[in-house]
Amino acid sequence: MRKDAAKTWTHGRGREIREVAMPLTRNRHVITVGSCDVHWEEIAPRGRTEARPLVLLHGLSDSGSTWNRIADRLAARRRVIMPDLPGHGRSSRPDVSYDVTFYAKTMAAFVNALGLDDFDLVGHSLGGGIAQRMLLEPIGKVHRLALVASGGLGREVAWFLRVAAVTGALEKIGQPFMEKGTRLGMKMLGGKFGQADRHHLGRLNERAGSARALSRTLGSSVSLLGQRQTFLERAHELEELPPMAIFWGERDTIIPVKHAHHIDKHLEDITVRRFERAGHYPHREAIHEFLPALVRFLDTPQRGARLKGSTQRPVARAS
Repeated sequence: MRKDAAKTWTHGRGREIREVAMPLTRNRHVITVGSCDVHWEEIAPRGRTEARPLVLLHGLSDSGSTWNRIADRLAARRRVIMPDLPGHGRSSRPDVSYDVTFYAKTMAAFVNALGLDDFDLVGHSLGGGIAQRMLLEPIGKVHRLALVASGGLGREVAWFLRVAAVTGALEKIGQPFMEKGTRLGMKMLGGKFGQADRHHLGRLNERAGSARALSRTLGSSVSLLGQRQTFLERAHELEELPPMAIFWGERDTIIPVKHAHHIDKHLEDITVRRFERAGHYPHREAIHEFLPALVRFLDTPQRGARLKGSTQRPVARAS
């Protein structure tokens, strides 16, 4: 399928960023990785591009289509790859643990199977936690890491996710309610999802195994006290960190923006951008600010992030 990239967009302060309009190719693919058939959508300029590939990871009970409001413009000069995580979207739903290690190993195998030796990685919410954990896997060079309202940067998380995590009821009785529950949740959480978006994702989450994947993901990553694991617990195992950017909406009701406010206590030489009018989905709710900020981070020379001295040790887990 061919589609023309938009010529311009506004940076949020009135300044335009110009892109040369060019035809795009958009294709869907599937590949078997371990126990999972991973589906992904790829958008790229028609013809050769020198820019690094960009892998976008979505959040919990979402799909790669969450990026559809910015994907074409990101693809004006680069190859954009948007997989559906295992247990999500069009990907298969195997009977596995769905903990962050499983996700990270599967997505590391995915990028290796695609031959991505040097690429940029962006993760939203759950996808951000997975992206962080992928740094510990044997993969090519993650040239830039951008985390959007990301899990794994603090303990706090919405109360209803904590309750759902500890009861285990979703796996036992949740499947018949996944379609309607998805549509209702999307309507309540914002993100500028239209009726067609809600219907599409609701139908995807109606597939057998969706409730199991959701329940096990929550159970392995969240307790009544909050998120069980954080990036800082294992970051000291890495010899070096890639350049990192943290993007967050000030109105986030799922994972609090204070995780972005406080990240500089532990990391230095990172980019932090907060968006006043956005909630949990700044890549959908604050496009005119978010998109130029992301592109600038991806395209501008950056120093790698560094752990501060007080963070060079494991951090105790929440039980």
